[in-house]
Amino acid sequence: MRLLALLNGRAGLKPDQSTTAMMIETARRHGHGWVAGVSDMSLTEHGDVVFQAVKVTKSIKATREGLRPLRTRKPVAVSTADIDAILVRTNPGRDRDRAILHETALNLCRIARNRGVVVLNDPDALPKSSDKLFLSYLPAALRPRMVVSRDADRLNAFVEEAKGQTVLKPLFGTHGRGVFRVTGGSPNLSALIEVLTDEGYVIAQDYLRRAVEGDRRVIVVDGKPLEVDGVPCAVRRVPHTGEFRSNVHLGGTPMKAEASPAVIRAAGAIAEILSTHGIWMAGIDLVGTKAVEINVRSPGGIIDAAGFEGVDFIGAIIDSLERHVANARSQA
Repeated sequence: MRLLALLNGRAGLKPDQSTTAMMIETARRHGHGWVAGVSDMSLTEHGDVVFQAVKVTKSIKATREGLRPLRTRKPVAVSTADIDAILVRTNPGRDRDRAILHETALNLCRIARNRGVVVLNDPDALPKSSDKLFLSYLPAALRPRMVVSRDADRLNAFVEEAKGQTVLKPLFGTHGRGVFRVTGGSPNLSALIEVLTDEGYVIAQDYLRRAVEGDRRVIVVDGKPLEVDGVPCAVRRVPHTGEFRSNVHLGGTPMKAEASPAVIRAAGAIAEILSTHGIWMAGIDLVGTKAVEINVRSPGGIIDAAGFEGVDFIGAIIDSLERHVANARSQA
């Protein structure tokens, strides 16, 4: 399989993005691996999509030195005729100043898909599922009570009506930035809501008390939880002392998931819904059996899960990609 990984930028791949690095490395072992960024794409006069991409010819590791070739090697032109699949591992939330490049890249990925290249996640599905609004597609039993608004009165009312605490966070955001836990009657509540709404839409969710134990990220692929030999790809993330957010970037500690059957069933039900919307792979963050976030752009945690379980989850993901490529060829 000839796979091209599409990132925010080739030079921007960092050691903490180990999942993406290992996907590229596994693809190299399965055939050919290419890497390009959202600013490295063109549309030719003949309607072909061309990437200025770097070919991964040697083993890479998720270290600064191991990723150096992706930053320093001279890119070459790669057209849709040269690749079988595009793995979209972009994250516009970390690259807001270049939002138009991400939008254009998805449009060009649509053209590549229409010319026979497998693109995952699907470029039609990504825009509607890339923010926290997608939680509204889930049944109430699978998510916390929530509202999304820029109306300060509506957000204040939601907080005041809550039976416990409320989490406020930007609709678009990553790494736990701008996330607050609040209580009705707080003297700073109105000021906090004003600051958040000045930046855009805000999502308010009931705070789930089990969040003190952390959350569990379950990776789903092809409409079901990813499993290898009956072991689900999941990792538990425990907040740092004095912190309520579980994000690893904020000091959260990844641990063996030990996910209950109920948690995996909830992830499976959500995975089926994601699949109907065209999502191939996602990371579902659950507190108990309720999803608090769904990550479809470039979900991580897979390497941690593999380390805790001693299972090759990345290989299983690449196997799924190869099945999609084989199916596309059989229908061509």
